This record gives sequence, structure tokens and C-alpha cells, in this order.
Amino acid sequence: MEIKDLDYHIQYDEASRTVKFVGSIRLQNLPAYEPIKNFLRDVAKQCQGVLLTMDFRELQFVNSSGITTLSMFIIDSRKSASYQIKILGSLNVSWQSKSLSNFKKLWDQVVLEIA
Repeated sequence: MEIKDLDYHIQYDEASRTVKFVGSIRLQNLPAYEPIKNFLRDVAKQCQGVLLTMDFRELQFVNSSGITTLSMFIIDSRKSASYQIKILGSLNVSWQSKSLSNFKKLWDQVVLEIA
């Protein structure tokens, strides 16, 4: 499963249960993020009872609407609690250490690795 755009690429690898985000996501508003929101929901359905890894290390930028969409996904995941989430980030990408650490505040069971 994947979403491809000129500026970004989101791909789910079923074997490793990893969603990889690459590029820059600058969609206009929350409704524009619906395809990504639905993509993440579909992935979550496949990860019941296992660890889902979300790899942001190659995502150079995401705007506030994107952060809100990802935050809502974390909150929905917390509510269902039917799988765990591991988040991978990079210290080399300025927005990641602050923004990704907020996901841990939304759900304390999130495993966060920023290196």
C-alpha cells in the first residue's frame, strides 16, 4: 500500500509492519489529509495485536494540519489499544524531536526513537 505525490511518498511495508514517510507534506487543510488519514486507518486494521512502526526519518517537513492528522491517529490508536506504535525520527530534521515527542504525551505507550 502506498500514497505517492510529487512532494511526498508514504509506503506501508507489510513484512516489517512499517509506514515510511518521505519528502515534504504541505497539504492545504485537514480535509486534504483525509486520504492519509484513511491510509493510516487501513494500515492499523492490518496491525491488530502487533507493533506498527511509523518511520519519519526521511520526512523533511509536515505542516500543522499534517501534525494534527497524525495526532488524531495516535489518539484513535490509544482508544482502540489493539496494537502498539513505534515512532522513528531523526535529530537531523529540525521539526521531528519536538513534534514527534508530543505523540508520547498523547499516548504514553508510544515507543519513541529519535537518533
